[in-house]
Amino acid sequence: MAQGREPDARVSVVEQPGGQRQSGWSREEVWQAWPLRWADRASRSLLLIALALGGLLASWGLTLLLHRPPSLTPSLTLHAIGLPLLLLAAVVAPASRGYRIAAAYCIVLYAAATTVIVLMQSTTLLRPTTYGALSAAQLVAGAALIIAWMLVRMRHPLTIITVTLGYAAAAAAYYARAFPSVREAVAGNPWEEAATVADEVVTRGVMLLLLLGLVLLGWWLDGWMRALLPVADVAEPHASGRASRTGERPRRRFAVAAMLVGLDLVAIAIAISAKQPNPRGRLAAEDDWWASIVLAVSSARIVMVIVAIAAVAVWVSDPTQRAT
Repeated sequence: MAQGREPDARVSVVEQPGGQRQSGWSREEVWQAWPLRWADRASRSLLLIALALGGLLASWGLTLLLHRPPSLTPSLTLHAIGLPLLLLAAVVAPASRGYRIAAAYCIVLYAAATTVIVLMQSTTLLRPTTYGALSAAQLVAGAALIIAWMLVRMRHPLTIITVTLGYAAAAAAYYARAFPSVREAVAGNPWEEAATVADEVVTRGVMLLLLLGLVLLGWWLDGWMRALLPVADVAEPHASGRASRTGERPRRRFAVAAMLVGLDLVAIAIAISAKQPNPRGRLAAEDDWWASIVLAVSSARIVMVIVAIAAVAVWVSDPTQRAT
C-alpha cells in the first residue's frame, strides 16, 4: 500500500501450515469512524434562529392579517402554531439545561400574556377593559420574549438586567405617551380601534425596532460583562493541588442572607465577587452552587419587579375604555 493512502478492504492470502493458502477478507475498513451527535453548536444556533423566526411570524406577524376585531378561532390557531415553535427554539438552543428551562418558562409567560390579549380583542370575557390594560399585556409579552432570547444567547445576569431595564423604560414611555397620540392620529374616534389594524401595525413595528436595538446592545454589553465580571468557575487549581479555595463561606452566607431579605442588588454584587477567578484556585463546589442560586433568584426577582412596575405604570396611564 502506498504511503498516505487510506486502508482499504481487500482479499488477503493467509499461509496455512503445510504450505496451503487460504483466502479471506481483510478486516481493514475503507471508511473512518466519526462520533456522531445530533447537532453541533453552530447548527443548533441556526435551528434556534429559524424556529424563533417561525414562531414570531405565526404568533406575532400573521395575526395582523386577521380582520378586525380578530375572530377567536384563527387567533388561537396562529398562536397554537407559533408557541410550539418558540418552545422548540428554547429546547434546541446551544445553552445549558438550566438556561433552556428558564427560557421555556419565559415563553410560557408570553403565552399567558398573549392569551389575555386574545381574550381582550376577540371576546367579551374580560370586558370592560381599558387601553392601558391592553398595552400592559403587550408590554409583558414583549418582555417575556426578549428575556427568553437573553437567556439562550446572552446569559450574564447583569446583561439581562440592563437590557430588561432599557426595554421597560422605552416600552413604558411609548405605551404611556406616544401610543395614545398614534391611536388618535390613526382613528379620530377612539372607538374605531376595534375595526382597524393600523395602530397595531405601528406599535409592533416600533416594538420590533426596539427589540432589535436592545439585542444588539446586549451582544455588545455581554462581551464586556463576560470579560470584566465573569461568573463562570474558570480559575486554575492552586499549585498545591487543592482544587478549591477557602475563605469564601462567610461571603456566600452574606449573599444568601441578602437574597432572603430582598437586597437583590447587594446579593448579586457579592455573588459575582465570590465567583471571580482567583489564582488560589476554584470555589468549593458547595460555595459555587450557592453563589449560582443567589445569582439566579436575585436576577429573576429584579427582572420581574422591573417589568411589573412598567406594566402597572402603563396600565394606570390610560384609563380610556375600549369598545365593547
